[in-house]
Amino acid sequence: MSKITSSNLPHNLVGFMCDPVSEQIINNVIKSLGMAYSEVFEGGLTNIVEFLKGNRTPKILIVDISDSELPLNEIVKIKEHCSPNVNILVVGSRNDVGLFRDLVEIGVSDYLVKPLNNKLVQHAIETANGPMKKYTEKTGKMVQFISSVGGAGATTAAVNVGWILANRHFKRTLVMDMDFYYGTTHLMLDVRSENPYLDVLESPDKIDDYFVETILKRCDQRLYYLGGLVDILRGVNVEISAFEALMNLVKRQFNYLLIDSQRSVSDMNKVCMEKSDSFVIMVEMSVASAHNTLRLLEVINATQQDKKIIVAANKIGLSAGGALTKESFEKIIDRKIDYVMPLDENLALAAANIGQPIALSFNPLTEAMENLSNNILGKQESLDIEKTVMNEKKWTMDRVKDLAIGTFEKVITQLK
Repeated sequence: MSKITSSNLPHNLVGFMCDPVSEQIINNVIKSLGMAYSEVFEGGLTNIVEFLKGNRTPKILIVDISDSELPLNEIVKIKEHCSPNVNILVVGSRNDVGLFRDLVEIGVSDYLVKPLNNKLVQHAIETANGPMKKYTEKTGKMVQFISSVGGAGATTAAVNVGWILANRHFKRTLVMDMDFYYGTTHLMLDVRSENPYLDVLESPDKIDDYFVETILKRCDQRLYYLGGLVDILRGVNVEISAFEALMNLVKRQFNYLLIDSQRSVSDMNKVCMEKSDSFVIMVEMSVASAHNTLRLLEVINATQQDKKIIVAANKIGLSAGGALTKESFEKIIDRKIDYVMPLDENLALAAANIGQPIALSFNPLTEAMENLSNNILGKQESLDIEKTVMNEKKWTMDRVKDLAIGTFEKVITQLK
């Protein structure tokens, strides 16, 4: 039996079996097919979830449900921790047509009944791994974050929701910055913004899985960044076919693709709107923001019918004296505001200055971001955030502020 270890590279195949005989048969088939970077372990649901939390989702995942009392529930639980393009093969001891149909309905590629043999397992693996797949290709969810006015908080929301999806819900998540001139997403994630990404947008022939892997910036175990800053005088001539191919590719690789949108009308934004599953409009309590929000709602409702739209009010408390009331704002846009993000300027500035998400610390703004994340996930109720979990985080609120002060002091010293 192999020992479970963590890896940054995706496996071709991983199996978890309840009996040594089946485990050996699958190992034999792996060797005969010459499938590199493939492993079989002994274990059930707990072991599978543990593996998926620490590793990239394999291309093929074999799950043994022989000892499971609630197999469908277990498979659903496993799928919650998988990338959308995984092929799940289920092994069981029941020759049950009803079970097979239920498994296929929730996204399983095939169901194999014990006792296994080499020919049966090899055919199932080759079918799942081959080009002639009989099922519809699965893709992740794409969410577009839009600011109704400059500084309304789309970047902050995209970064923090992305961090929450990746670290608290174990979803492989990509945050993509669409502002090639003044984007700041990379600063909030403390990663470098480089131009190979922009080169890809100008060259459709470069779009493939391997090259895209090289331009992604990894922020932590499941959170990635994609973006680039172009020379302001040079500009960028985006080939729309290349951009569409890139979007299709990353949607297959990630559970969630979060788009930090430009505040402009472009062919790329039109592609994003068409491919997005939901929209988050960040607003502030001003007349300009209300009117822009109304226009955004009209165009999304007219062109992207039946897609989820979330309106979140940000920086509440910044200028209470001159701001519109929530009721007045809702009257202008003719709909309710879904979430209210309380203002914490000190925390927001401190976190931004050291390139760390606000969600790393426990505060009312984090709770609001958690509720927004749950809505994107399709969960109706907010998950409780345990203090013990927050204590395990590397960056506490006090630590964030201390580091920010230290950073400012270093800058001042250098200037002197």
